[in-house]
Amino acid sequence: MNVRHDRIARVQARMREVGLVAIVVMNHDDFRYLFGEDRTQPRAIIPFDGPPEIVAFTGEEPELLAALPDGRVRVFGSVGGQIHDIVDRLRDLVAQPGAPTSAGRPKVGMQQWFDTPAFLVDLFRRVNPEVELVSSDPVMDSLRMVKDADELALLGEAQRIAGVGMDRARALLRPGVAAHEVATEALYAMLRAGAERTSTPVYVTFGIETCMLHGRVSPQPLAPGDLAIVDLTPQVEGYCANLARTFVLGEPAPRHTELLTTYAEIVEAVRPALRPGATVAELDAVAHQVCARHGLEQHHVYGIGHGIGLRFEEVPASTIIPPHRNVRLREGMTMTIGHPVLAIPGFGGARFEDVYRVAQDGGQPLAPYPVAPVIEG
Repeated sequence: MNVRHDRIARVQARMREVGLVAIVVMNHDDFRYLFGEDRTQPRAIIPFDGPPEIVAFTGEEPELLAALPDGRVRVFGSVGGQIHDIVDRLRDLVAQPGAPTSAGRPKVGMQQWFDTPAFLVDLFRRVNPEVELVSSDPVMDSLRMVKDADELALLGEAQRIAGVGMDRARALLRPGVAAHEVATEALYAMLRAGAERTSTPVYVTFGIETCMLHGRVSPQPLAPGDLAIVDLTPQVEGYCANLARTFVLGEPAPRHTELLTTYAEIVEAVRPALRPGATVAELDAVAHQVCARHGLEQHHVYGIGHGIGLRFEEVPASTIIPPHRNVRLREGMTMTIGHPVLAIPGFGGARFEDVYRVAQDGGQPLAPYPVAPVIEG
């Protein structure tokens, strides 16, 4: 375990600014960000002052004490014991001199995103009626948005491994191949190359199913003239990649060419605009202009990119939280370009997606991968 005391100190300073007594960590990405590793059930308390506290099963105590000589480990032998310990500790923090105060109940932060089970959020509220549970996003998101050199290296490695998977997928695209075979082989190639897992399922869609926004593994085999979308999201030490490519099996028809050309132009137009101070709304406007020039504006889906890091979708995640459309990008953030599918209903869709670092001269790809959509049939 590599406890990031520097990050914890910044978190605590921000907590005091916004009036949080504690942050209860129950999600994998914040735990990894603060403690340098993941656990099956990540549980920790970050108090407004003092060392962090990890909540763990009794058998893990010796290991964690060695990693946290100046911190605390709260052990439990049952889930009920864990809940009891957290309740008692929060009461202690509320009563501690110098604890942040507010007009109402003391505030405790918790991430409320995909990886925090709703039943745990509800349980926490019921057993801690003395405190107000609020989102920890105002603290954690502002600190996690800009990536340091180590984070960029891990994101780049994840993106490189995505390219290994895409190479394998592309090599398998032929008449009659099953999407399941393509997805399985791509996943195997990425795991052998060093990925620990993927942050989303491997999506391989064929034919009309390329219109699907999030994709799946298509049940029908690939046929000549079909479009195919392969979307890969391997993780390295928790950091996520996102690489999507669209292929067409055989000589593309004019409508195929128009669709593929339009998406490639969207990426090339948006990339220079991925600069500090830009917003997703402004990037969407650039993408919309390209679609309009090709007569496809009615098919444009807003949300051309999203933040990415220890979560597959970080701030800004405008397709989930519309106000994120107006978040100003900062230098050193990592963003995707190519999130939505440009889909013509009844025909098919296209997407070319990569991860970029936000820079003064536009988006810098972390691991460039070619756009070569035509597969000889």
